[in-house]
Amino acid sequence: MDKKASVDPKKNLKTVFGNSPDQHILNVVRESCQEAFSLPSFTTTLQTIKSHFFDRNYDAVFQNPAHLPVYSARYAPSRALCYYHLFLEHPILMKTLEGPSTILCIGSGAGSELVGISAAMVHANPVPKSKKKKATTTSSSGKSKDKEDEDKKDEEAIPKEALTHGSEDPALNLEKMNISSPSSEGATPEESAPAVTTKPKKSKANKHQVTIVMQDYVDWSPILEPMETVVRQRMVLGPERLQCETEVGNVLDLSEGLLQRVAKADLITFMFVLNELFQDKKRTMLLVAKIVAAMPTGAHMLVVDSAGSFSNLKVGERTYMVYMLLDHLKSLETVYQDDATWYRCPPSATYPLKLENMRHFVRIYRKL
Repeated sequence: MDKKASVDPKKNLKTVFGNSPDQHILNVVRESCQEAFSLPSFTTTLQTIKSHFFDRNYDAVFQNPAHLPVYSARYAPSRALCYYHLFLEHPILMKTLEGPSTILCIGSGAGSELVGISAAMVHANPVPKSKKKKATTTSSSGKSKDKEDEDKKDEEAIPKEALTHGSEDPALNLEKMNISSPSSEGATPEESAPAVTTKPKKSKANKHQVTIVMQDYVDWSPILEPMETVVRQRMVLGPERLQCETEVGNVLDLSEGLLQRVAKADLITFMFVLNELFQDKKRTMLLVAKIVAAMPTGAHMLVVDSAGSFSNLKVGERTYMVYMLLDHLKSLETVYQDDATWYRCPPSATYPLKLENMRHFVRIYRKL
């Protein structure tokens, strides 16, 4: 009896991506955004969006439906490339793509996460559970002594009152908001995160399926639905491998549905959205605390955002980077950290608009 021929992973990559994965990703975004590029008002709308960003008026950007397709066409390609390479660089993220797993992407309506993560899935090599090696956790203890010294300096740089009950700004009192249990006296279901200490069991069906939940506070379905169609075709990802879901709502409202999503997620991403949320410091710190409380033990959180002044957070009279506060949450272990790194778009890649290089910070946390 003839043995079934084994699939050469390199040949599979070549079949999907051709000679350039980066160019293939850009082609997927361009094909998905064809209607946007054909709009007579594209250029003027893009200038309006940039003006609102400069003023940090995010509601003006996203609450106008006419802005959404233009925004996606402009900002999705560079970020999709960045996320694609980010996943490839970190085995702990790639392992999530073997499935079965659920990835909850906060603020992901523009489609960057959908395209970038789906492209990385092509590289993932799902194996039967019995053949998987026991997962090893990358620890931040593997950092060099110089890096550890830098971390200690960062810890000393944050005044204790910004992290304890003595904080002058109750909106940033992390220890008060680091909710460890929803069963606190007087707490209601709406005020408390679900008590979850272990990951829910995955269904045996579709054991290699990855579910990407794209959450945003406005309805991006006119952009995401055609993009999903193109992604499935161009990345060769059927429903048995990729499941796409959407969640519409303001995360700062802390709905029970959102926390239930968190409780089922293996990976939660905040990519280029956290600094926007921190325009409302009090509600965002409460959001982070409750999400961390609802995360299953062993689940991961990926945070990526600008390494520049857009990620500054003022506490009292001093200014800190957003990640400096997240690093001090007791329920999270910092698995990987980079305070400033560049993603540079390949100069040979072509796209109808100029591709922007991205200077950003990266954090990967694990729920303890």
